[in-house]
Amino acid sequence: MGFMNEPIVAVIVGLLLALSAGVRVTLPLLAVSLLAHEHEITLPQNVAWLGSDGSLILLGVAFVAETVIHFVPAVGTHLKALQTPLSFVGGTLLMAIPLGDHNPMYQWALAGAVGGTAASLTNLGVTGARVAAAPANVASVGVFGIIWNCLEMVVSFLLAAIGGLCVYFGWIVAGFVFVSLLTLALVVGVRFFARRAEPVAS
Repeated sequence: MGFMNEPIVAVIVGLLLALSAGVRVTLPLLAVSLLAHEHEITLPQNVAWLGSDGSLILLGVAFVAETVIHFVPAVGTHLKALQTPLSFVGGTLLMAIPLGDHNPMYQWALAGAVGGTAASLTNLGVTGARVAAAPANVASVGVFGIIWNCLEMVVSFLLAAIGGLCVYFGWIVAGFVFVSLLTLALVVGVRFFARRAEPVAS
């Protein structure tokens, strides 16, 4: 993973992991912990504890608990709002991992400013979207909520997986995938708000 010494690549990987934590805070942490535990990746010395048996078990339990609670409509939304500080911590930690080869002051300052902030804002955005979608969940007798929660897990996994592509297969290919997904999200968002802005025919 020599190319991880390049600051731009490290920031891209860290940002993707932080965004993943903003959607589901425990999923990317568990993935990194599992990979480190199985010696698939090497963590920086100052976060090597993340690959320990205790961390893996704790994150596994937290992941199961977070997943189950999120499927309870009102409780899941409140948990998401309360998770914002945890998202900041998770995003900061995940951003610090690919920056581990750099000066610790640079590592943690950038991790907090970029990773922590990105994860927190993503968490707040997802929380707001869950609140806005609450009427649709009620109207569908909870079916919409189930689909929404599954979608959250998929998005979180995909963001973490793209970060993995950056590490293992080169950041140019992964960057292309990331830009493609971002473009798709923007197109869908623009069409959604354009449709909302259309005047209702009397």
